[in-house]
Amino acid sequence: MISLGSSGNNSDALHVTILTCCYLLIGGWALLATFHILGIAYGLYKFHRKPSHSNLKEMPGVSIIKPLTGIDANLYENLKTFFNLQYPRYEILFCVQEHDNELIDIIERLREQYPRVDSQLFVGSQKFLSGDKLSKNGTMDIKNPKIYNMLPAYEKAQYPFILISDSGLMMHENTLYDMVACMTDNVGLVHQMPFTCDRKGFAGSVEKVYFGTQHARMYMTINLIGINCVTGMSCLIRKECIDRVGGLRAFGHYIAEDYYIADEVAKQGWKLRVASTPAQQNSGEYSVSTWIDRMIRWCKLRMRLSPLAYLEPLQECFSSAILAGIVTNYLFEWNALVVAACHILIWFILDYLMLRITQGGPLPFSKFEFAIAWLVREFSSFYIYFKAFTGSSTVKWRGKEYRLGSGTRAEDLSPLPLPPPAPSLLVESPSSSSSSSSSLSSSSLSNSTLPVTGSHLSSSSSTKQSSQLV
Repeated sequence: MISLGSSGNNSDALHVTILTCCYLLIGGWALLATFHILGIAYGLYKFHRKPSHSNLKEMPGVSIIKPLTGIDANLYENLKTFFNLQYPRYEILFCVQEHDNELIDIIERLREQYPRVDSQLFVGSQKFLSGDKLSKNGTMDIKNPKIYNMLPAYEKAQYPFILISDSGLMMHENTLYDMVACMTDNVGLVHQMPFTCDRKGFAGSVEKVYFGTQHARMYMTINLIGINCVTGMSCLIRKECIDRVGGLRAFGHYIAEDYYIADEVAKQGWKLRVASTPAQQNSGEYSVSTWIDRMIRWCKLRMRLSPLAYLEPLQECFSSAILAGIVTNYLFEWNALVVAACHILIWFILDYLMLRITQGGPLPFSKFEFAIAWLVREFSSFYIYFKAFTGSSTVKWRGKEYRLGSGTRAEDLSPLPLPPPAPSLLVESPSSSSSSSSSLSSSSLSNSTLPVTGSHLSSSSSTKQSSQLV
């Protein structure tokens, strides 16, 4: 009798436990549906709204910082779009971490082509810091190469707003105005949701499907409910917020510097806002394998920012479909296959709607190609999670390998190599020879100087420009 009673109690406890898990999964299922609805609704409300340009002359100045490393086939056209922005006052500060003749030549050609756009080029990250001053300022401890590269430009930025913009982006002519228009009195940071340009090939389709469906849905919903979900590829920031904590170098210990910059801005009482125009990634080098490697790195970063990242596999379409089928079969004796199939079909349709909203126009591929790219994205997600969860704590970024500590802090890394000691050089572009003419505007005078550091200038560069020590 005691044995039977004990067995019955165990059976009841097991049944209660299973029921509890089932209802929790039903709640999670409802939460995913809510995310779909909120993402679509917020995307419809936010994306591709056309702001009025009635007060264009009253807009504050913006310093655009472009950290550059390496060259791809689209770099020239991408950078060119930043010289054609419909905005009254801005400057472009190019940062090249290591001396690269071909990259410098591309930038100089653009500067000569658009002399009325204020621009400067910083080659090397040690323009203002050297020797003892370098270590006193903490630059030797900076692990993040992007932060390291941007320091000279940040120090020289003359406007109250800074736009940090990655090298692989192109920008529509009205985007900067749109971002500044979002910077109301209580907003401290405006960020663009990552998306992609229309690019040829199946890899371009897979990337567009990912950034326009799963990523867009989560990004927009999380930002709508007020959680910090900022991607730093295109961020407009009040410079005063960063100055209060010692400038960009304060975030140099972290690989996920964008998260911590946004977190600091929010701690100071400012709001974070999403721009109405998604960021247009347009790298000239892309493939499915490159995208997968990038997603693994992003997943590793999220794992160190929040333990909730370990639950991400459960919010994918096929895993949630399987769970939904099992749970509804147990609770209501519904056909598990039918439930799972309906779940996948509805998810597929909602993702297509999300992509069309994010695109803001016709898609560059057929519905059939969308379906294939969508399936590739969905099934590859499990490989991405597996590699991120079971792989090492190291990530490769900007040609270097880093070991991640807690909070994406980079640990046990050798210091970034410093260039040989050299004097700072002021290199004048050819247009500066005629800058004494009174007809030139003040902006063209500003554009005639090129700050450069490094051990030497190449002969090909020196034939185009005259230089003098300062």
